[in-house]
Amino acid sequence: MATLDPARARARFYAPEVAFDRPVPKVPAAVFWAERQRAFAPDAPTGFVPLDQSAALGSPWPATTPTLLARYIVVHAGDHFAHRLASSGEVYYVIRGSGDTRCKDEGFTWAAGDAFCLPGGERVEHRARDAAILMQVTNEPELSYLRAEPDMGLAAAIQPTLFPAEEIGTYLRNVHGRNGEQLAAGKSVVLLSGMMEERRLTTPTILAAINTLEAGADQRPHKHSSVALTLSIMGEGVYSQVDGQKVDWLPDTMFVTPPGAVHSHHNRGADMMRSFVAQDTGLHTQLRTTNFSWTD
Repeated sequence: MATLDPARARARFYAPEVAFDRPVPKVPAAVFWAERQRAFAPDAPTGFVPLDQSAALGSPWPATTPTLLARYIVVHAGDHFAHRLASSGEVYYVIRGSGDTRCKDEGFTWAAGDAFCLPGGERVEHRARDAAILMQVTNEPELSYLRAEPDMGLAAAIQPTLFPAEEIGTYLRNVHGRNGEQLAAGKSVVLLSGMMEERRLTTPTILAAINTLEAGADQRPHKHSSVALTLSIMGEGVYSQVDGQKVDWLPDTMFVTPPGAVHSHHNRGADMMRSFVAQDTGLHTQLRTTNFSWTD
């Protein structure tokens, strides 16, 4: 009996009875309080604390969402921490502490409230002057799914870029000084790299922004095709509604708003709400599938 050649033997076929039948788990709405507690514990070692829900996503690699992986980075005073990640770009927010980062033979200093972005695939080294905790978001799961490696010729086009807290504050004050109808989902400032300025993005995949909401205010409910990772920076008395479920904001804690979920934010505290938000908007921009809409 003749044996099939290997290429033919590997063939599989499926005749769907339902259009777009794709058995993939939905992206769960998650709050990463346990990971926050690990990162802020006095005995937490220098290194990564990943926000990983790969089991819920059916993912064979670490993932916060199908396209994004978020991590706390803990660096003790005087320590340094180095990594090289298979991503096409990395974004960071400095939650506490101060230090410096080197990448591509460049170095810059940072402190609490700053944000920065770096190219993917490069060696990165962080050093802390005093105890530091940063939030990092990359698109590693996207590249893992594609079985791809960063193209250094393209990834290197993202130059290390620092967004100082005082400049972010200036832009936010200008946003709050405007009058007229609110056309965006929130009063925010988007952090742009030079490479992606025309697309109004931070990296080819990721849009990073600082979002705000006045005390006593309510954000209009809306939805969009991109997932949102929201890190509470100033969130006392703030909560969100995500597909009808109340999500109380916890200090220095990130939560996931699934793609397509109807959501809104509500500030019942005495101070301005502030958050660091990372979305896979760049991917949807390229596919022309952003699909933002108000739902009220």
